[in-house]
Amino acid sequence: MTAPAAARRIRFIAGPDRTPDLAALREAARRIERLGYSAFTLADHFMIPFAPLIALQAVADATSSLRITQTVLNQDFRHPAVLAKELATLDVLSEGRLQIGIGAGWMRQEYEQAGLRFDAAATRIERLEEVVIILKGLFQGEPFSFSGRHFTLDGLRGRPRPRQRPHPPIMIGGGGRRLLSVAGRQADIVQIMPRIVRDGAAPEVDPFGAGTYLEKIDWVRAAAGERFEYIELGAQLLNVTITDDAEAGFERFYQEFARQRGGAGGAVPAREELRDSPMVLVGTLDEVCARLLRVRDELGISCFSAPLGAAPESLAAVVERLSGR
Repeated sequence: MTAPAAARRIRFIAGPDRTPDLAALREAARRIERLGYSAFTLADHFMIPFAPLIALQAVADATSSLRITQTVLNQDFRHPAVLAKELATLDVLSEGRLQIGIGAGWMRQEYEQAGLRFDAAATRIERLEEVVIILKGLFQGEPFSFSGRHFTLDGLRGRPRPRQRPHPPIMIGGGGRRLLSVAGRQADIVQIMPRIVRDGAAPEVDPFGAGTYLEKIDWVRAAAGERFEYIELGAQLLNVTITDDAEAGFERFYQEFARQRGGAGGAVPAREELRDSPMVLVGTLDEVCARLLRVRDELGISCFSAPLGAAPESLAAVVERLSGR
């Protein structure tokens, strides 16, 4: 488990552009390490150029201290016994730098294109919990048996055993109560995310507001019980803009955010909702860093992923000042 919440230090996670080039992947990893980020992440989608588990070994070989992770592995793409072996191998070969990110899967089009059955969310989430239990069991290196609704194992011994004990930290992210409850029971790191709205369901009210994050953290706390103090909370930043003109900086962000979200068919939050979001940081370096420290102290979130599509350099000054604080 991670350290108790009272000792939690801020850390940052970033990933590369979508490049199919090995040299560019290695250089991106070295650059992110030099900038002071804690971990390098790759996504797990069929349209992404590289398979994350294999590509992350190249990242580990190109760096010395950077942790490697996924945001996030789709639990339906690999049988958990196979996944456990691949993850344990990656932890050994990276000399204990693996952080596991795993989720229930959400992109229906991807399932359909690959000929995979896209089950109801409740079924996928139930299956995810079984997968994580199996991973933990196989990571112990002893014969492991499991009988669940979705998987059955009979005396399988996990090999190799991961370098980290009792296992590499496991991160689960989500926005709904059911998924965040699984995360509370099973994860070492929980990433609080907006809820994915499907099949005409009503969108979240103020999905990026502090109150919404606090409500979701309460769901995690209720499911986790006494282990909650050992869980690291994370979230993805929406925007970080260092500027002396906060109004103009925010307006540029809002216009681009509204264009992208509206083009993807999503609801566009009101300006004031986004202006007050703990994940929107616009102002001078001192103002942005002070705001982020308040987010850590008031919400308990200490692991921050760079905004989607943002260059790692755009957060460099913030990362340099706050990492480890």
